[in-house]
Amino acid sequence: MTTTNAGRRALGVIAAGGFLAGLGCSDGSDGARSSSADLFAAEASDYGAVAPISAHVLIERPGEGEPPIDDVNWFARPVMHAGTDRIVAFASHDENYLYNLTRGVRVRIPDRSDAVATPDGRFMTVPSSYTPDSNVRFYPMRPLLDALAAGEDADGVEPAFIHEHASMKRVYYQSTGVLSERTVADASVVEYRLMFSGGHDASNFRIVDYRFELDGASGAVRHVDPSGPMALCPEVLNDLNTPFISKDGRYVAAYTSETAGNSYSPGSSLKVFEIIRTHPEAGTTSCRAAVDFHFAAGKADFSFDGGMLTFHISQGGYLTPFINGGLPATTITDVVVAPLRRDERGRIVGHGGLRRVTTSVEAGVGSYFPAFFPDGTLFYVANSVPRESEEEKRFHFRVVDAQAGPWRANVFETEADAQGWRTLAALWQRSRAADDPAMAEPPFPFKEHEAPWLALSLSSGQCRALVADSREAAAASDPTDWAFLGALCDALGS
Repeated sequence: MTTTNAGRRALGVIAAGGFLAGLGCSDGSDGARSSSADLFAAEASDYGAVAPISAHVLIERPGEGEPPIDDVNWFARPVMHAGTDRIVAFASHDENYLYNLTRGVRVRIPDRSDAVATPDGRFMTVPSSYTPDSNVRFYPMRPLLDALAAGEDADGVEPAFIHEHASMKRVYYQSTGVLSERTVADASVVEYRLMFSGGHDASNFRIVDYRFELDGASGAVRHVDPSGPMALCPEVLNDLNTPFISKDGRYVAAYTSETAGNSYSPGSSLKVFEIIRTHPEAGTTSCRAAVDFHFAAGKADFSFDGGMLTFHISQGGYLTPFINGGLPATTITDVVVAPLRRDERGRIVGHGGLRRVTTSVEAGVGSYFPAFFPDGTLFYVANSVPRESEEEKRFHFRVVDAQAGPWRANVFETEADAQGWRTLAALWQRSRAADDPAMAEPPFPFKEHEAPWLALSLSSGQCRALVADSREAAAASDPTDWAFLGALCDALGS
């Protein structure tokens, strides 16, 4: 027997902060684990009680009593290192930091933004838009990590390599991969591939391959041979500043649209492309489309083993590819993960379902720019109030185990299923509208391409209760195919 509509609506959506505090996860310890399973078990039919986080929360920083973070510039990325602590690089108030999320320690490191470590943990890279000489810089990671361990700022560390090139003077927002590593005599030869956005020339996104020769004993840089900048494959159309490269440097995840411009258009989609050829002399690359997700999404990140992809979806703001100082008041973002499928040759050829990690229904509040740690856990940035708010800004980094839980089919794969979920989303909004005026304010109601995401926020029990209550309240002449909607609910599983 389900609760009444009024009672269900009164439950509302549990705020993410209260949810975590109630589970004791604010101290940042790995032992403080949480799950939405208990919530779903207790309120299996209360479709108003959408779980804000559907994953085990391992760490949340800053913890209680720690200095708050009141600004995050753009994205943040994990750092590979020899220990087990979870470390990220991020920027705040135009200064770069290393942040040990396990221990709650953060220190300054060089330059102003977009500090991204190479996947092997040897170097921290910074694009030219945020360096004092407008050149791409590689910093040695060891002294930065030593300073973090000592709790001392390391913004005076000198770069190990500076890449000077005319068309790389104003690039920003990079991602990094390791193509190969081998031993030659007494040296280690490592080939990195970096992808950058921006710049003053027509190439926009471009890839550079760097061949580092390192001393085999000390790891010191002996020589670096960079390729010429190569324009990202022409198969990536109208990317709107979303591409990110895989850790092995061989794949790119990017939004694509055959319609130029910043507005949503039918057929636009998140895709994964394999870089099949590079042409340094011509400054070009060639790619093949490996995965089409059939929905739009913002910046993505590949797991270190290449088996997973994570990204944020955006409601109201469409893609929200850039976030500086929080979300605008008319936007909500949430985190999704997907396992990638490979063929017998190891090439990515598809994906194995979707899992929505977070659900926010509060305008200007969300979770965004997710990224994987080497151990497969996930972290993301979460803001507490809209960017325009006069309240104090607060940001948190949350580390979650996003791989345990139900994987659901892509609700965008067929138009029939997508249309069914648009209908269910409209019913869900209608059920809340009487008691929640926010359902009539941006970024609500759902746009057509946003509505199916509700499928990944509800349990099958909640969905069935929504259908039952909506059918009971409907007029006898209502043409809705209730049996089809019920079948969609059943397909959600638990």
